Order: sequence, then structure tokens, then C-alpha cells
Amino acid sequence: MSGGFPFETGKSAEGELLVSLKVPLTYENAAEIWQNLSGLIARKEYTSLVLDFSGVSKVDSAGTALLRSIRRICDSKGVRLRMESIQPPIKHFLDYVERETPKKEQPPPPTSSPVTRFGAFLIDQAVEFKDFLRFCGSFLTVAAGSVRHLGRFRWRETFYYFQMAGPDAMTILFLISFLLGLVMTFQASIQLKQFGANIYVADLVGLALTRELAPVFTAMLLAGRSGSAFAAEIGTMKIGEELDALAVMGFNLNEFITLPKVVALMLAAPLLVMWSNFAGLLGGIAVSTVALDLTPYSFMHEVSAAITFADIAEGLIKVEVFATLVALVGCFRGFQADLGPDSVGRQTTSAVVSGLFLIILADAILTILYHAFGW
Repeated sequence: MSGGFPFETGKSAEGELLVSLKVPLTYENAAEIWQNLSGLIARKEYTSLVLDFSGVSKVDSAGTALLRSIRRICDSKGVRLRMESIQPPIKHFLDYVERETPKKEQPPPPTSSPVTRFGAFLIDQAVEFKDFLRFCGSFLTVAAGSVRHLGRFRWRETFYYFQMAGPDAMTILFLISFLLGLVMTFQASIQLKQFGANIYVADLVGLALTRELAPVFTAMLLAGRSGSAFAAEIGTMKIGEELDALAVMGFNLNEFITLPKVVALMLAAPLLVMWSNFAGLLGGIAVSTVALDLTPYSFMHEVSAAITFADIAEGLIKVEVFATLVALVGCFRGFQADLGPDSVGRQTTSAVVSGLFLIILADAILTILYHAFGW
């Protein structure tokens, strides 16, 4: 073995180049280590390099940058890098280095048949769905743990996202729901007037709004406004390496970033649904008063007789599920963004598309369950 500051070199039992680091990987030592170690790697005398961290007691940001540079030069020279004897206090720094390892560029896939491309698409979707389920499982674990530590919950950020998702969306939601109730009432009246059943327009509009349309349209609005905003915000943080900084400082990203957003949407969604129900019924009253010779009192009296608390509860339960999915998929797509502005745009679009798909899928499943159990 040859001795020398700031590391010693030798051969491992497998014939690999063994570098035993003897000093902390800090700003004071990083330059000297890089000058000596990069020269060893450049010689290409070995195909494998082993870094022994048994003598390293401290790693700072300069040391992390050094290790990432060593990883890059090893990849460019075709040298396999392995780290061993890592002490627990510095393990999260080295985990960060491993997580940020640049991947080798893959050659473009050869031209294939439509069947092959469709199969590859299905496989990619299955992998993404598995990753999303893993992300949801990680979030649920963090959410369950945060119940025991409410003191460190980010309430200020939660109220900020609540303001953005709730009160700021009330105007556009009122307009959409009012027009929706107006159109539904007008279309239903064309058919029901033929049978002299004008009053039952109120039943149709009330049930359709509370059980189905208000939750779905509210969730779609949340996907378009909040889900896309979450993906863009997290993607921008990733480009600025803010997520890397939080991870290096030991923050759990799900607890620090995802949890306030999900809680905010879960709080705002039921209030928005009730607001949507109110606006839709106003649209129904406007048409029924003008075109069906019904008074606002008779319309609302029929609505109150037609809908029950269970109908309203069904809509509230649905929108809670929808809001949770929208928030989770928005954050998930944000974390998937690559280091490029075009990736943020793609993931933002993907967050909206995925959110809308999950809303319809969850709505179909919940509707079938309600029917099966007679709720």
C-alpha cells in the first residue's frame, strides 16, 4: 500500500483500485482529493474503483459535489465505482449522490410495429401506475405519522393553498355551475313539458347536481387549477435544485411539500361542492321561472322533497376522493419533472390529464359501489 495525504491507495482482494480516504470530505480537502484522485482515474489502469469511507467522519456540500464529480468521471472513463464502510452520520449525503447519478444515454429504440408500440405504451403506463401507488403509499405513511406530530405541521402553507384552491376559484365555479344548471333545466324541460311534468325538472336537476355533476365539475376545476399549479411549482423547485437541498438537509419531501397541498384540497373541496350546488340550483330556478311557469318557492320545495342527506353525502364523499387524487397526482407529476423547463410543461399537462382520468375512474367505481350496496 502506498501512503499519502489525503488518502491511501492499494488493491482490493478482487484486484480493484482501493482508495482509503483519511480526511473529512469538506471544502478544505476537496480540491486536493480531486487533483490526486482524478489523475488516478484518468490513467485507466483499473476498471473498478472502491472508495473506503471508514476514515471519513464528515461530509459537507463541497464533499458531495466532489463525489458527484468523481462519479461522472468514472462513468466517462468506463470505471465502475463502489463505496463501502459508510458511517451512519454521513449516509444521507451519499444517498443523495447515488440518487443523482446521471444515467447513460440509451440509444433510440428501433422502429417497431404498431402492436409493439402499443404494448410498450401499456407497459409504460403500468410502470407509472406502480410508481404512483408507491408514491401514495409513502404519502399515507407520512400522513399517519404526522398525526402524532401536529406541532410541526405546516399550517400556514396549508391555508395558503386552501385560499388558492377555494376562495380564489369560487367565481369561475359559480359561473360554470350556474350555466350548467341553466342548461340542464332547459334541456329537461323540453321533454317533460310534453307530459305536463314541469315540476319534476326540479327533481332531475337537484339529484343530478348533488350526486354527480357538482362533485365531478368541481374536481375537474381543481385538476385544471390546483393540480397543474402543484406540478408546475414542484417541477420548478426541482429545476432550481430546491428539492435536492431539502433532501440533503434531511426533510421528508412528502411531509414538507405534499401533505399541506393534499390537506388544503381536502378542506376546500366539500365547500366548493356546496357552492356549486347552490349556483346550479340558481340556474335551474332562473329557467324554470321564465320558461316553466314555476315559482322559486315551488322549485326549491320540490328539490327539498326529492333529495336527501344521503344524496348530499354521496357528493361530498366523492369530491373528497377526487380532491385527494388530484392533489396526489399533481405532486407526483411535479416530482417526476426532469432538469429542463420543457419537462415542467409536459408534467403540468400530464398532471391535468392524469387527474381527469382518475376523477372519471374513481367516479365510476364509487357509483357502482353505491349502487351495489344500495346507498
